Amino acid sequence: SLFQPFQLGPHTLRNRVFVSAMTRNRSVPTTVPNDVNVEYYRQRAAGGAGLIVAEGTLITQKGSEWQNAPGLWSDEHVK
Repeated sequence: SLFQPFQLGPHTLRNRVFVSAMTRNRSVPTTVPNDVNVEYYRQRAAGGAGLIVAEGTLITQKGSEWQNAPGLWSDEHVK
């Protein structure tokens, strides 16, 4: 059933409702994840999804079409 607990490897998920990865462009004004990113995922978790797949993360500044997507290419991103 969709709303019954689900075993995924060693993890028991509360249900089979999954939120797919999306690029939300909320890392404003830089590409460093911030409180807005945290709040977005907090809201999704409170909504009852069993699994949330985090958004794509840019590994380089070059060639990005998403201006405010979270990045992972500098020490500031890793903190």
